[in-house]
Amino acid sequence: MNLQPFLNQLNSAKVKTIKEPTFTALFVLIAASVGLISDWAKFMAGLMGTLPNNH
Repeated sequence: MNLQPFLNQLNSAKVKTIKEPTFTALFVLIAASVGLISDWAKFMAGLMGTLPNNH
């Protein structure tokens, strides 16, 4: 998974924070982080499910 697009979003969000309400930018960052963590957790769960070392 390439994190560069996500990092670019973070940088642009920082720039927007100067012009827009801070809580809006924070909410967007938090929502993106939750989505990213959720996807990563699902991926890891799927990976563990396919590994042959289930006890």
